[in-house]
Amino acid sequence: MQRYLTRYAEPRAQGLFLQATAALQEKQYERCVVVPMYDEPTSAVERIFQGVAGTDTLAIVVVNAPEDAPRRAYTASLELVSSIARSAPIDVFTVDCVSTPLPAATAVGEARKIGSDIALYLHTAGLVKSPWLYQTDADAQLPADYFDTHLPRKGAVVFGHTHHSPDPSVQRAADLYDLHMAYYVAGLSWAGSPFAYPTLGSTIAVHSDSYASVRGYPKRNAAEDFYLLNKVAKVHGVTHIPHLVIQLLARPSHRVPFGTGPALEKIVEDLHTDPSAQFYKSYHWSSFQLLHRALNLLANFADAPEKFEADQVWASQANNPAQQLLLKLGFERASRHLFRQYKQAQQRHRSLREWFDAGKTLRFVHAARHYHPDQPLLRTVGQLPPSITGQLPQHFASRPLERSPNRSKSDG
Repeated sequence: MQRYLTRYAEPRAQGLFLQATAALQEKQYERCVVVPMYDEPTSAVERIFQGVAGTDTLAIVVVNAPEDAPRRAYTASLELVSSIARSAPIDVFTVDCVSTPLPAATAVGEARKIGSDIALYLHTAGLVKSPWLYQTDADAQLPADYFDTHLPRKGAVVFGHTHHSPDPSVQRAADLYDLHMAYYVAGLSWAGSPFAYPTLGSTIAVHSDSYASVRGYPKRNAAEDFYLLNKVAKVHGVTHIPHLVIQLLARPSHRVPFGTGPALEKIVEDLHTDPSAQFYKSYHWSSFQLLHRALNLLANFADAPEKFEADQVWASQANNPAQQLLLKLGFERASRHLFRQYKQAQQRHRSLREWFDAGKTLRFVHAARHYHPDQPLLRTVGQLPPSITGQLPQHFASRPLERSPNRSKSDG
């Protein structure tokens, strides 16, 4: 951790750590939660932490704005800096990344990294006991048992979630989006992928050792949570804990280039045209069957790579879609490197897991559309066996995706 703090932590984080130490009068906390906030109402802080009020917890709130922020959003964020601590039900250390805005191309990831680096400094100084760096967002409401769950020795954890909205149209869109995410994770799990977990920055906790070992959050304006978890999964693993459910506000928006907000906005718009939701497509289940075969192929290669070295073996598999998709991802070149580099099967298994990571897994499933185009999500889920649908979060059972009241019986 000291090497990370010395060489890779954000330069401003050390000075902010000293400010935090002075402001908090060296009080010791059991744990801390990092929350980036941009263009949010002051009431958001109370909503986030009301479930864990009274716990021995420090919130590190990084109020930030990108350099290209609209004037209204910039002003709202600046006001938030001075008012946030007064409305919080737990102790808060506020970080001002508004007065000096963050680069637009890196703002989201940089805000998370600054807050997490401060938390890491506080932990190494003994001012925060828990080695776990809890992460959430301004759209979250943490449950009362948030800190009660047993966590693994290292790595990262991803808690369960559900989106909610008082607007029925937005709620229906959120249910579809959550179902899509849960279906993807269930498909990866069925196929045997080690990357079967959702990636939402509001639902993550990462061990300080693991965080430091992968050099913290990447400074990206989107998908920083995906890439952090991808790196941690390769070194210490990621554990999915779906039974602890964090409530998230469903908020259509375009504040980031992709993710939940833009997806919800598009789904709400399309639901007005097609209330049956048959427009909403997701991966064909056969794509996960191809993934399962590909993972078996990789495992077989790791056990006996010599069988895959001959060119005639590659040629004989020309009609094998799983292998063809792997070839498109660069497997032939990677396999020859592994064959020369590693003599032990265990080394090859580990190296192949690092090569065929969460990013390549997602690219594989996307490329599988060439053989199996997407189909309506509701139809797909309705055709799956209970062994698969049973892996979907329980809130889908308690709040099913109802047929739109605007849809006639003749729609089928």
